[in-house]
Amino acid sequence: MVYYQKVARNSWLVLCLVASLLTFTLLTHPTLIDFPLSLGNAAYLLALIILFQFDNIRRGGIYYTFQEGIILFIFLNYGLGPSIFLSQIGIIIFQYFSHKKEIRRQRFLYLYPINVLFDLVYLACPSLVYLALGGPIGTGFTYSKALLPLLGYLTTVMLVSYLQCRFVNRILYLKYDWVRLVRLQTLVYGISILCALLGIWFYDENPLIAASVSTLILFLFKRLLQQRVETIEANEKAKRFDDAKEHLLISRFEKETIDSLLCDLPHLIDFSEGWISIQQQRKQTIYNIRTKTIIDVLPLFHSLSAEQLHTPIIHGLRCDWGSDIQIDLPVDRHSMIAIPSITNEDVDVSIVLFHQIADAYDATSADELSRLLRIFCRVVHRSRETYQLYAESRTDALTELANSRAFYEEGAQQFASDRYPLSIVLFDIDHFKYVNDTYGHKVGDLVLRELGRRIRSIQQKKHNVFAARYGGEEFVLLLHQSPQNQAIDVAEEVRHAVLDRPFVVDGHRLSITISLGVDTVEYQSERSFEESLRQADHALYVGGKHNGRNCTAHYANL
Repeated sequence: MVYYQKVARNSWLVLCLVASLLTFTLLTHPTLIDFPLSLGNAAYLLALIILFQFDNIRRGGIYYTFQEGIILFIFLNYGLGPSIFLSQIGIIIFQYFSHKKEIRRQRFLYLYPINVLFDLVYLACPSLVYLALGGPIGTGFTYSKALLPLLGYLTTVMLVSYLQCRFVNRILYLKYDWVRLVRLQTLVYGISILCALLGIWFYDENPLIAASVSTLILFLFKRLLQQRVETIEANEKAKRFDDAKEHLLISRFEKETIDSLLCDLPHLIDFSEGWISIQQQRKQTIYNIRTKTIIDVLPLFHSLSAEQLHTPIIHGLRCDWGSDIQIDLPVDRHSMIAIPSITNEDVDVSIVLFHQIADAYDATSADELSRLLRIFCRVVHRSRETYQLYAESRTDALTELANSRAFYEEGAQQFASDRYPLSIVLFDIDHFKYVNDTYGHKVGDLVLRELGRRIRSIQQKKHNVFAARYGGEEFVLLLHQSPQNQAIDVAEEVRHAVLDRPFVVDGHRLSITISLGVDTVEYQSERSFEESLRQADHALYVGGKHNGRNCTAHYANL
């Protein structure tokens, strides 16, 4: 804010200097004060200017009013002075009344002097070039004499547009594409010149009729262009949002849903920086949308009051933010849209986006974003239930390890990947039938549960181990990027985790041992998943059970 206060102060000083020079020029050259327009005609032309200013087209943070056609008509018929005078009155009215009451004063203080200076440059420079090239005005206007000066006029407009864009980028830190700006300004001024020339055709009959004809043609051009552009943009935006909603609705699990939203958001709405907070069951996770990384604090919302957290917050320029928004961002972040709280069941989502261009967001953007986030909340809530059912279908209830179904799914995925070498460790409890027959199935189940706990403890320490209960008293480990010697070491670690500490269950102290069979596949085409599992089973019974139990056997060593 301090930087823009300085820019505003300097622009007011420059405006005062320019106004002083103009006043001095008028006082020293009284003939320049002559105003060839009657009060009624001036009021009518001013009304047309104001009408076009308020009925503007916004593209890339810039307001295109198409008033240039009326201003050019005034210049070609009445001279530079009246065109500047009426344009400046229109700017004052537009600048003060075109914004919401809450930001009207700030916008006027910060932007009015800059807009006035821009308008003076846009009017004076091309007009002076036109006059320097011998362009006719007033009753001496002829189309043949005006052709070359009008080309000079249009060329100067392109140059001024480029310089304006560079100034806005470097001084005001507003991000504008100068190629796009020059192209659009050339289109606007080209249409304006055409309409002004068509209007002049009727000037001899009545100046007001000529101005009305010029305005009507310009209005039709403007409406056709606006309708075409808005239709294309609306269709494209609707398709993007529909695709994003479809991606959310087909997501099954929470992570998949979050990833889908983070991937789609940059394509749905333009922003330079953005963060989203997802809170569920009192756990809050905050993502940087661009980098998809997790951060600690969501910018902006921690500084807002409870009342401000119920409605979207939209600002178009840095000067609109006010002192209640305390956030450390680069000076070139202007537009802001914040959806403080979208809630469904126990899921709460908040989002805040910033952009480098002015007035990038409006109420329509907030509505579309809010609807998308409501769908996201519903899908996340549903996905948790889906995941719970999915997890239960893949988890053994007794040992809390993965079940055989999950093991086969994981095995198929691992053997189709490039994470070789892969090893399978298959093992079961020695003489488990004796435990069940002697102590009962309740004790047997408690032994299985304790064994599952010890396996999970080992699994948590190793990133490449997938453990599952294969069936009954049989268990299996799937190790990726695990050569033969490493697989044997893991198998021995499991064996000692069972052997070294007795199982104390239901008041009984039991010494339990296990036998293990291992197979390793070095590369993808060596063996299939099913073949490797059969070889691990063969190693378990031939190398383990038949060799006295309580040992580890690798198929390659049989």
